[in-house]
Amino acid sequence: MLTVEKKRGRGRPRAFNVDSALDRAVEIFWKKGYEGADLDTLTTAMEINRPSLYAAYGDKRALFFKAVERYYQNFAMLRLPNEAHGKRFDPSFFTEAIVHLFYDHERPRGCLIACVLADEANAHEDARAILKELIEREERRIEKWASTFLSGDSAAVNARCCANLLIATLHSVAIKASAGIPRQQISADLDATMAILMGILNT
Repeated sequence: MLTVEKKRGRGRPRAFNVDSALDRAVEIFWKKGYEGADLDTLTTAMEINRPSLYAAYGDKRALFFKAVERYYQNFAMLRLPNEAHGKRFDPSFFTEAIVHLFYDHERPRGCLIACVLADEANAHEDARAILKELIEREERRIEKWASTFLSGDSAAVNARCCANLLIATLHSVAIKASAGIPRQQISADLDATMAILMGILNT
């Protein structure tokens, strides 16, 4: 765990955990969006002052992008079946994983990437570039996983179809969760979508 010293006017500086403070920043950006997360709200939640924030993370923009990466690593990276699940895993695996991401914890609904970062990407090139990189990174990861199920001339195309389907589904559910669509409806829709996914994987 990385710790840095809180900057203070006088006396011995106090250390704080950079990752733990960043987790609290994730919560604020996730709940309030980029514009709604002012520096006073951020520093209060992170339990640091502005000089400490600038020293550890850079300015608010840099903090936001670090929070997005933290969110991706800890929350948004879709859980994929591993070898223990076998190649004939239950399609409800993905339904449960996606529903859990947005509904099974006391956190803000929606997605920091699909909702907040995407909103910033509409107007700002730096956010657009980061959003593009995250999407492409997740596509590659899912394609690599899907390719283990597929063979034949169409394997590469089908692996990409799986990645596109799962990412599109994640973003769709994120928006629906933000809109307050009940989890029961989301689960039913996901079951139908995952049946399509299994059809691709079993070709």
